Amino acid sequence: MSAFIGVLALILGALFAIWPYLGWYLRLGWRLKDAEPSDLALSVDRILGVVLVIIGLILIVSSCSTGSQSNHTWAEQFKKKLDAGQVKEISIGMFNPTTLSEEETNTVVQLIQHAELRPFDTGNAFGSSNAGKITFMDGLSVELVIWGSSGGIELHPDATQTKYEIMSEELKEWFTTNYSEE
Repeated sequence: MSAFIGVLALILGALFAIWPYLGWYLRLGWRLKDAEPSDLALSVDRILGVVLVIIGLILIVSSCSTGSQSNHTWAEQFKKKLDAGQVKEISIGMFNPTTLSEEETNTVVQLIQHAELRPFDTGNAFGSSNAGKITFMDGLSVELVIWGSSGGIELHPDATQTKYEIMSEELKEWFTTNYSEE
């Protein structure tokens, strides 16, 4: 919705900045008979047009790049990459990482595909029992945190994005059985 309002503000702002008489007429002139705007009124409408263009650009950019929608989109894109078989490897371990076998990778990917990715805020809590990394064919990698601050298996896309808990008891059991550092 904010993108639509942004486009509307951009168009109106451009019209007012280029043709300030149109802005004056739409704002006030239609109510007056045989009136002409002053130079000050035209200048105000031109400035108003520039301000509307700036506001429109801000609304358009912000609707495309921030908010819960972009976080939701990240989770969808992540799942699509999993579905497309784009996982290159999964490694587990903080200091001497172990690369999962193809069979183990397929099992973990399948468990993640069927799980809900629930966004959560880590707050000031840090730490984990173990960590790893999911690396995709295109070079993108996502940190996999095992028993992190949520108490479960987590995905940490990067420092600026929302963290996700993978809501899968089967995945928790799999990591407990195969890669527990206890």
